[in-house]
Amino acid sequence: MSLDLYIVAKILRPHGRNGEVRLHPQTDHLDILLGSKKVFLGLDEGLPVQIEKMRMHKNTPLMKIAGIDDISSAETLRGKDVCIPREELAPLEEGEYFLHDLIGLEVMDHKGALIGNVAWIMETGGTPVLVCEGEPGEFLIPFSPDAVGEVDLEKGLLRLNYLPGLLEL
Repeated sequence: MSLDLYIVAKILRPHGRNGEVRLHPQTDHLDILLGSKKVFLGLDEGLPVQIEKMRMHKNTPLMKIAGIDDISSAETLRGKDVCIPREELAPLEEGEYFLHDLIGLEVMDHKGALIGNVAWIMETGGTPVLVCEGEPGEFLIPFSPDAVGEVDLEKGLLRLNYLPGLLEL
């Protein structure tokens, strides 16, 4: 049975000598880790772990995993994805989307012409950017209300608003 896992953070590096690790959040709801019954390291291997505690240190989330009690053990976790099953994800508000659900959507221009698909999401620290592939080659679309008019996950479509210069070279 394959789990439907989603990345909520990436482990950056050890913090201190007692096994804590620094995290780079991939969600606005990182506190979901504390309430999650199932937490896994890695999308592929899906190694189950138990979170002992989480805290903030200088605006950086720190996490302590059960059984990781020293800097050497914590070092083995560097670069690992912290994942939870879909059913553990925080509920969304109206008009909110999980970025991973946008990958693969067909992209239509404001006139309804199919122009490509969302290949991956570029995290910029601000507005996420949809990296799309299609007829005009690779093109970038900011995931903002100015650029994106409609998202229909059931139909697998994303319709762009008319925004001068958005698709021109």
